[in-house]
Amino acid sequence: MTGILYHEDYLNHMTGMGHPERPGRVTVITEALKKEKYKGKLIWDEPRLATTDEIGYVHSQAYIDRVKEAAETGPKNLDSPDTPVSKGSYKAAQRAAGAMLTAIDGVLDEKYTTAFCPVRPPGHHARYSMAMGFCLFNNIAIGARYLKHVHNIHKILIVDFDIHHCNGTEEMLSGDNDILLFSIHQYPHYPGTGLSTKLYAHSGGVLNAPMPPGSGEKEYMRVFKGQLADQVNMFMPEFVLISAGFDAHKDDPLGDINLESESYYRLTKEVVRFADMYCDGKIVSTLEGGYELPVLAESAAFHVDALLEAGT
Repeated sequence: MTGILYHEDYLNHMTGMGHPERPGRVTVITEALKKEKYKGKLIWDEPRLATTDEIGYVHSQAYIDRVKEAAETGPKNLDSPDTPVSKGSYKAAQRAAGAMLTAIDGVLDEKYTTAFCPVRPPGHHARYSMAMGFCLFNNIAIGARYLKHVHNIHKILIVDFDIHHCNGTEEMLSGDNDILLFSIHQYPHYPGTGLSTKLYAHSGGVLNAPMPPGSGEKEYMRVFKGQLADQVNMFMPEFVLISAGFDAHKDDPLGDINLESESYYRLTKEVVRFADMYCDGKIVSTLEGGYELPVLAESAAFHVDALLEAGT
């Protein structure tokens, strides 16, 4: 069974007319996951709010306060012109981070084997004390620290297949030998990082796989079955987290990578294979990018199809 962690608070993060990171992103995904084919296969769970202390695993208190104040006095842009906030943004961001924590607890309590969090705002560009790239709090990094601090899990694999490099996640976690962070992304592309790799023998680190514009599933699978598999087989994770961005789709307006909707099933299956080998299929995935609504819904559904097969 796969848990789906969703809350209508996500709809109250208002980004303004014409902004690509809009409420419809999560509604098209949840509508796709309510189709008859998923009946009896998904557990819909309500995510809690992350506490200030939990968000503080990776963000400064001054920054957390600044996000809250900006939301209360909004609407306005926070730190960069692409990252707007409104009165509902702080609670939505708390809930997005809290979805990771609720999902992790649910998997470890065996309520479900895997979980997917169709949340907004996304998180992987958010830095220690700075919002950027549509992101306020770094949901995946908060989840990784929660696994370590609360559940004493110290071998964590993070797979990020968003088209944009996870600069915030790397900044926060790159010095942690207990975490293997893998990012496959278009390069050169926003935010301009993700070219260098730093790995530790039989331990964690950062594995970046910068891909040239025009790359497709064949090139992505080569990396997943080659570089990534080699590192994972040495690392042997106890838990897997996924930053699931679907903007590497050929129809997405914000990139130049040529994945198909069904590509996300096959890529996720590779991650499921790692989880099945080393940690009984335990995976929590959270939404990052993906901005062309019809193919976002298709791609996310294929992603969930693969998550449903974990642990079987």
